[in-house]
Amino acid sequence: MTDEYWVTPFNFSEESRSQITLPPDNRVYMHDVTIREAEQAPGIVFTKEEKLAIAQALDRLGVFSLETFPIVSKDDMEVTRQIVDLKLRAKVICLARWLKEDIDAVADCGAYGVIVENVANPWTCDVMWGLTEDEIVGRFVEAVKYAKSLGLHTVAMPWDDFRVSISFLERLYKAIVFDGGADAIAISDTSGNSLPWTTTFLIRKLREWIPDTPIHMHAHNEFGLANAGMLAAVAGGASFVHTCINGLGSRGGNAATEEVAVALELLMGVSTGVRLDYLYPTCQLVSELAKTPIPRNKAIVGSNLFTYVAGLSVFMFEKACTAGRPYAYVPFVPQMVGREGYEIVLGKLSGKTAVRSLLGEMGIKLTDEQVSRLTELVKEEAIIRKSTISRQTFSQLANRILEKGV
Repeated sequence: MTDEYWVTPFNFSEESRSQITLPPDNRVYMHDVTIREAEQAPGIVFTKEEKLAIAQALDRLGVFSLETFPIVSKDDMEVTRQIVDLKLRAKVICLARWLKEDIDAVADCGAYGVIVENVANPWTCDVMWGLTEDEIVGRFVEAVKYAKSLGLHTVAMPWDDFRVSISFLERLYKAIVFDGGADAIAISDTSGNSLPWTTTFLIRKLREWIPDTPIHMHAHNEFGLANAGMLAAVAGGASFVHTCINGLGSRGGNAATEEVAVALELLMGVSTGVRLDYLYPTCQLVSELAKTPIPRNKAIVGSNLFTYVAGLSVFMFEKACTAGRPYAYVPFVPQMVGREGYEIVLGKLSGKTAVRSLLGEMGIKLTDEQVSRLTELVKEEAIIRKSTISRQTFSQLANRILEKGV
């Protein structure tokens, strides 16, 4: 418990913590993929100016690195150079297929590093391109060597590697590191089908096979497990998590930067370097540029999180505030993630506590009997409108009570 949040102490009990193996210094590095991955969601396209704005927002947020994909178009090549020229604190690490021309493009942009990727599932590689397991391993090793020869910090990311044999996985990653010389590796749950404990198991296997190599985790959200996958990877010792603002991305999307950062900081006690109070404005910016509204019930930044309508909810919240712990009802205060504050709205489930609170704000005095009648009118009006009640409507209902004297 702090003056901003209150979470379960069982997360930090000795017995609970003994089941996880956190990375060195309890530090996790956020690699944000918004600039690349968000555009893989159908209907989202960012202009160069918008990508520059997102890059600067991510830098203010405090992510360790951000990702672009220069080979996609001339605009992407140009904007990557422009982002590099901004000399942000966040490192620019670009995605590249295992092709030399892709890696050359990253080097030409002046980026700090490259993530060399290709599907690594032997079945897929055989069906699509007629590649054998030996050829998959060989191409990754050569691509990593080439990227290293250009002076790039090199991360190898074979993807769809949660659906391969454990023996091939071991062979592939050992070759990438010991033969290719990769600075770090990434493992990708591309179709989001790994259970959290399975992810922890595989991360620990990687640490056995390549013990001194930093591990990145990438995952998609087809089963709603992307965020859990990030936490599970960290529990196994991964140092880097790949996330996207608002969980945007291809198909079901990626792990959400804002959700993973808060969960790591508050629930696991792991430092991310992220300015949590910049999360809400950053998420709003990306939502507006992507023309993709944030769901009202979304974790961390959804509007419903700090908006109360039910009578019991309002009663409990006000009691908690009076007792000095507004975060006793919701686990953290809105200011912690950059929101302005709480909001009480009136609707079908509202009670007299909320009605009295709003009357007090408006300077309207009613008797207990009138408050009860007004509460009934609020419920009736909300049912008719199938929505919440605006302050203007509430004021009209209160004036109706005053005029009639009942």
